[in-house]
Amino acid sequence: MNLETKWLEDFLALADLRNFSRAAQQRNVTQPAFGRRIRALEQAVGFELIDRSSTPVGLTTQGRLFRTTARNLIRQMEEGLNQIQGISGPGYQPIDFAAAHSLSLSLLPSLLEEMSQFDVVSRSRVESIDMDLAVEALQQGRCDFLLGFDIEALMQPPFLSLPLGKTFMRPVSAVDASGDPLYSLTLNDSLPVLRYSPGSHMGRRVNTLLGRSTLKPSCHSVMESSLTDLLKVMAVKGEGVAWLPDYSTVNELRNGTLKPAGGEEWCIPLDIVLYRNDIRLHPGAEKFWSVLSKQCANGWSLSSQ
Repeated sequence: MNLETKWLEDFLALADLRNFSRAAQQRNVTQPAFGRRIRALEQAVGFELIDRSSTPVGLTTQGRLFRTTARNLIRQMEEGLNQIQGISGPGYQPIDFAAAHSLSLSLLPSLLEEMSQFDVVSRSRVESIDMDLAVEALQQGRCDFLLGFDIEALMQPPFLSLPLGKTFMRPVSAVDASGDPLYSLTLNDSLPVLRYSPGSHMGRRVNTLLGRSTLKPSCHSVMESSLTDLLKVMAVKGEGVAWLPDYSTVNELRNGTLKPAGGEEWCIPLDIVLYRNDIRLHPGAEKFWSVLSKQCANGWSLSSQ
């Protein structure tokens, strides 16, 4: 197979910009020449990479997988050339993570700390984004790993998954002068709720629970946000009930500034899972996955952190 480095760089530019004209301009080449180079790459690998039927253009299924390969090939070549030239640098290709906002602030640091003892995470980059956007980042090959929740679309090829533990989303409330919850799912006639954005992963989970419940408290929304930490701040201020994951409220439940606003029937179980594409990653990422898999097989989990 004859692949030119410039073709890979062209492809990555087009995958990012999703527009032939803008990608050609970025690569400082005419659009016709740019198009021919993309076609040459597709002919070299033996399948179409670009879905030209949509506007803006997208990647085919093979193109999304190849994006990871192209990205790794370019980085490995740059790293190898730096070593040959004797350029001192941080070494080792960074491991790219995408993670839900709340996980990136709480459990991802614990994961990286655990793995640091095995010398497998010398460098990392983290994109902390909405869960649905994180899923898109993995599907588009923009990251090595996604730290998220139980997502059906990622539990099947071309993805691999590694369960890292379990947690619960539970309704919590600030407390009154007596230390009792300001709001209760069973006692309050009219309940102010701090909701996740309805299109977010957690928002869908909470709305599903409320839709199925036979208790059906009289709820009215006082805020919507995709940010767990913002909803927690508002809950602590006494603005309403929020469904928050256990890992985000450890200190607040311990010091009594938040208390459960309902029983176990109001809790939502969440699996914490690490995902990747089923395609060979760069050596550092492969080592990370291998070591972490062994640790999980030996009983380690994020739930205990």
